[in-house]
Amino acid sequence: MITTYFKWSQSLTRLLSTPAGPYLSSLAQDLAAQGFSCWILRARLQGAAHFSHWSRHQGKSLEQLHESLLEEFAAHLGKCRCRRPLRLSRYHNVRVLAGARALVEHLRDRAVVTSAPPAEEIAVVPTLLSGFCDWMRTQRGAQEKTLSRYSITVRDVLGALGADPSGYSAESIRAFILDRTKGKNRSAVKEVVSVTRVFLRYLIAHGVCRTGMDDAVPTFAMWRLSALPRYLPATDVERVIAACNRDTAVGLRDRAAILLMARLGLRAGDVLNMDLGDIDWAHASVRVTGKSRSEVKLPLTQEVGDAVVEYLRRGRPPASDTHLFIGMQAPWGALRVSSVSAIVARAIARAGVEAPYRGAHVLRHSAATEMLRQGATLQQVGAVLRHRYLDTTAHYAKVDVQRLRGITLPWPEVFPC
Repeated sequence: MITTYFKWSQSLTRLLSTPAGPYLSSLAQDLAAQGFSCWILRARLQGAAHFSHWSRHQGKSLEQLHESLLEEFAAHLGKCRCRRPLRLSRYHNVRVLAGARALVEHLRDRAVVTSAPPAEEIAVVPTLLSGFCDWMRTQRGAQEKTLSRYSITVRDVLGALGADPSGYSAESIRAFILDRTKGKNRSAVKEVVSVTRVFLRYLIAHGVCRTGMDDAVPTFAMWRLSALPRYLPATDVERVIAACNRDTAVGLRDRAAILLMARLGLRAGDVLNMDLGDIDWAHASVRVTGKSRSEVKLPLTQEVGDAVVEYLRRGRPPASDTHLFIGMQAPWGALRVSSVSAIVARAIARAGVEAPYRGAHVLRHSAATEMLRQGATLQQVGAVLRHRYLDTTAHYAKVDVQRLRGITLPWPEVFPC
């Protein structure tokens, strides 16, 4: 495999003569499977060979290689006088170090390096916090991203009120809430209040906190669903979809993802977590795992299905990752939530659309409002959007201004026009 990337016999011989030589072909195969281009892959192989060559001069065998040596190796690169092809320009030092790290991981996978990988610095997790997170996972199906946000508030509660919940009082809880919400915006206040309340209920359910302490959490006027939903008109949505270039792999991926959000009202997390096996081609449906890990099947329209097929045939890299949508740059892997929102934001910018909000959720709002305008009932829209409560769906009814004008009453003591 390595002969594909190094044609000169002298260079190939020098690389293979290093301690890492017997493993360079298998390493090249692994790197190629991750989607690295020829030139990046060459530099990483040279970095792997260079690292093993330098380690031998430091008295280290292959079995003794470890990520802790990379800092010393980086210092060597700054004054390296090794012969080519081991030595590269300083411009390539990042790729060389990446190749050295890849070699250690490759050798560890093959049990050549038996040392443990470097331990990450993990903060000590209080017992109450870990128990709360486990409870939220099993009882409420909370996702890890949600729990990471909740953990910030819970740690703050434990730090301010103490690690012994039996000593919590209504005064201390209210003082904590008022102190932490002072000067904060509405969403920040809502999170502090809701997380503190649910954490206290967990403590009460497990008998470590006095009953009724959750009632000590003050309520704040949030005016839920008071604002109009932020959405795009149907013509602008079509412009956003058309702005995806179907002649490129990235454009095909972006178009398929945007259509799923614009036609089925999916969230960014729904698109992110969608797996290849979630699409049932025989029954033209797609399985969506939403909040609280609830699963539903939504109809896959012809337009959306054709876009996904086109992406799978001409756009998706041959990655082993089973996520439907993956990154186009090596190493191939699943997207992040921010990546899905960035896909929508870039498409809106390319289309030249003036949008009140450029995140992925604006397409969900747009899908809901368009369904209502096409005559769908609130129950039907709520079923597609997977809302638990109908009043959440009713939020979108406010965008139909023409119908609202027919039921409005004149303000008291004011003559109608």
